[in-house]
Amino acid sequence: MSLLRLQRKLPAWYVELPLLIGGYVAFGLIRAAVDRGEPAATNNALLIQRLEQTLQIAVEYPINHAMLAHPEAIYLTGYFYRLSVLAVPAILIWLYISRSVRYRRLRTVLVVMMVLDLAIVWLFPEAPPRFAQNGIVDYMATYDILGGGASHTPHWTVNLLAAMPSMHIAWTTWSAYAAWSVLRGRNPRAAWLVWVFPLLTAFVVLATGHHYVLDILAGMALVALTIQLTKWLARRRRPAEE
Repeated sequence: MSLLRLQRKLPAWYVELPLLIGGYVAFGLIRAAVDRGEPAATNNALLIQRLEQTLQIAVEYPINHAMLAHPEAIYLTGYFYRLSVLAVPAILIWLYISRSVRYRRLRTVLVVMMVLDLAIVWLFPEAPPRFAQNGIVDYMATYDILGGGASHTPHWTVNLLAAMPSMHIAWTTWSAYAAWSVLRGRNPRAAWLVWVFPLLTAFVVLATGHHYVLDILAGMALVALTIQLTKWLARRRRPAEE
């Protein structure tokens, strides 16, 4: 199939945009609806804490408390946490305008990744460190950073007990992968710099008490698994189209 034909198949923006917005809203509502309750989520969080202690990777507490004496760091990490997800629509717009062929594949990766997350959240609800780990300070709520003051209040549109996997990590890792896959052909060395973004996000979600180390690893693994799954599905579909 020619490049021109693939470009012609790209949906019009006024069709694609409502579908993406509607899909994101549906994702949030379904994620909230699969909330299985606090006992299961707390028990799973305690299991994760014990596992991290065994593996000697339980760094949530020291990183969280390192922020408390530095108000500027509190606000920087708080704003980063809230605003980092804006990278996803920014990358989608960039791909749609300038990399239409890659847009279709990477958009599919994003959608499949979010569908898989819903299954994981239902199978393994988990309370974040700010709810389930002794001593963790939820400073985004304390300082009410971009609405963080309401982040302890249950609401029908939000699942507060869905820390596994970290979707902040999954979204920023997807964003880095999308940018890297486009830029690596032009400037391979500079392309690697985009991976700083999910690494910074990993630090931030630990510092703010939103995720455990294993949540971060699960978010990265989710992206890697989805990329391979969509490649495999594309290879299976290609002979049927030829």
